[in-house]
Amino acid sequence: MMGTRPVLALSVDVEDWPQSSWDRTLPLGDDCADNTLRLLEMLAEFPEARATFFILGKFAERHPKAVRAVRDAGHEIGSHGFGHVEIFRLTREQFAADIHRSTEAIETACGVRPAGYRAPDFSIVGESLWALDVLADAGYAYDSSIFPIAKARYGIPEWPRSAVRVQLASGAVITELPITTVEQFGHRLPAGGGGYARLVPAFVLEWALRRAAEQLDSPPVYYCHPYEIDPDEFKRLDIHIPLKVRLHQGLGRGRTIKKLRRLLGRFECISLGDAARRCQNLPTIDYRPYVLEPGAVKRPPAFEGGTLVPEE
Repeated sequence: MMGTRPVLALSVDVEDWPQSSWDRTLPLGDDCADNTLRLLEMLAEFPEARATFFILGKFAERHPKAVRAVRDAGHEIGSHGFGHVEIFRLTREQFAADIHRSTEAIETACGVRPAGYRAPDFSIVGESLWALDVLADAGYAYDSSIFPIAKARYGIPEWPRSAVRVQLASGAVITELPITTVEQFGHRLPAGGGGYARLVPAFVLEWALRRAAEQLDSPPVYYCHPYEIDPDEFKRLDIHIPLKVRLHQGLGRGRTIKKLRRLLGRFECISLGDAARRCQNLPTIDYRPYVLEPGAVKRPPAFEGGTLVPEE
């Protein structure tokens, strides 16, 4: 019965692996659109399931038909920014421009103005919490960018694990739907998807999400990428990718579809917009206690053309 299944907020970060994760100067190829359509076909096997597709602005410009296919299938359209640059590498003005450009690109592609946002690489961190103000100013109702865990590239380890309303300096409020973690043996462990989901057995993934559903006051948030269902992508790329990277980014891709089907059959999967609307009487917090000064955390250097670029 639908009512007996735990609720899972399902999301897809729509991007192109070579452009988003290896060299941001590369043009987007066609694989990202083909894989997005494959995900839609799989989701259609579960007619009641809904997801949020966080669309990269570059994707919307390159593949508007795929964005319209997401819309026509009844899924929510969100923004993933324009060029997949981490927010902590941008100024406030640059981020505002990025948001404007991505929002316009998505609306032009499908006629939908997104209400939800996810930052590239979960890059709303202590040094870039001001991005929530920019999002609210741009008309966004919710964000799902904060990973309440300690990682070198992302994470705010003290951030609440359940959804909250965030009081902003302007007086506005924005809902934050953090990426899912599970509390086990006194530690926060990632359970929200991506590479973590690719590398663990299906039963461990399901256990972690069920455990999180019991612990949290809001639906767990799960994410994946279209390229994670494509185990042969690296064989087709005509650029050199080191073996270590191929293994790190490729292991488990062949099992992703099977794991997703298992989750779709055992959870009530809803969009993040629906999750935000279901979360009534959320606590309201002030983000200022979580703010860090620029440079307080040494972030890993960016990738550009496969070469590590030191921070300026």
